[in-house]
Amino acid sequence: MREKIIIILVILLSLNQTIKVYAQLKSSEIIQGPFKIDLYPDGKIYIEQNNDEISTGGCPTTLLILEYQKNNQIKKETIDEYYEDGACVKIASIFFSKIHNKEYVFVMQKWEQNMPAINIYDNSYDTIAYTKNKDGKLCIDLNISKDHNLSEIDGTVADGKKVHYKYKTAAVIKKYLEQKYQ
Repeated sequence: MREKIIIILVILLSLNQTIKVYAQLKSSEIIQGPFKIDLYPDGKIYIEQNNDEISTGGCPTTLLILEYQKNNQIKKETIDEYYEDGACVKIASIFFSKIHNKEYVFVMQKWEQNMPAINIYDNSYDTIAYTKNKDGKLCIDLNISKDHNLSEIDGTVADGKKVHYKYKTAAVIKKYLEQKYQ
């Protein structure tokens, strides 16, 4: 009888741990931030990964979230969603900068692609700029985001050619932005 009770307890404990692990895999989690954002009073911005919504490629949904107070209520808005592109997206950096005395949020995405069968070993980068529009909403600044220097490949591409992207860090991009847009 005592052995049966011990076995049942062991099964219940292991089942409890399995449920906890499954629940952790199914939940959303903040993977970067939160960071205070001067564009909104008492506002913060962060990257959230939603493991509930796995894409067809097996990648979790990655979101840029803004939280702020308005009329004594906390508002939570999804500003952008980042997608897989041959690999799951990783957020390499979030940083802030002023351009023409206007506050900006920058999000650098990165995809690590290693495909030995076709000789591709590269990291793809894309940095997106966000600021408030004339309606006071945080949105993509297309003029800056389409700057060809903010999106590139670093590594070996299909024809074996080596490509080197020099804007892989927030510090280097900030310096570039200061030179080009000030």
